Amino acid sequence: MWAYASAAQRLGVDIHERLEVTGVDVLDGECRGVTTDGGPIGAGAVVSAVAGWTSIVAGMAGVQLPISTHPLQAFVTEPVAHVLDGLVSSMDLYIYVSQTARGELLAGAEILPYNTYSTRSTFEFLAEASKRSIQILPFMARARAMRQWAGLCDMTPDSSPILGETDVRRFFLMAGMGTWGFKGSPIFGKTMAELVATARTPDLIAPFSPGRFAIDRMVPDAASAGTH
Repeated sequence: MWAYASAAQRLGVDIHERLEVTGVDVLDGECRGVTTDGGPIGAGAVVSAVAGWTSIVAGMAGVQLPISTHPLQAFVTEPVAHVLDGLVSSMDLYIYVSQTARGELLAGAEILPYNTYSTRSTFEFLAEASKRSIQILPFMARARAMRQWAGLCDMTPDSSPILGETDVRRFFLMAGMGTWGFKGSPIFGKTMAELVATARTPDLIAPFSPGRFAIDRMVPDAASAGTH
């Protein structure tokens, strides 16, 4: 995230941290900008890319979405000697483990089955994810867990993203990424930027239109992420 932000700032993007969006300005069916706790911001186009808060922000524009919000948790161990070059995962156990540049072993599992906006991590997750991690990588039994956290995932009925312009003109969505949004961010950003700039939808993201649910054209891609 920090690397993306630094690169964006070098290219002239203004990033306003700790600025809360409190409303979306819509006039005659067209988005004109947003209101924030620091004042209004006018814009020729607004792209909502807010993950687990998608339903809330879209609702400010009067857009209803078939999205549910679920917490996804992870934990890291103390740094250990280099043991992993890639990511190890198990579809049977619903666990994945990778190693950070600092040597920490990073482990995560599936989303929790209930809806919430809470980002509080739980002991139940740590205990279960630790057990699964040790089953696929027994040496992890000797590693001490250092910290854990939770984030929010925006899940669609077909477990695929929503990319495109909504019924509110010039209000665009990059949503429904579920558990794999970070991996898809580069191509999502590239194709959505092309759409906003040219008003033409790239073929690659055409199947992920916000209107696909109304016409029953969902994307059969639920198996693409091992943590669903």
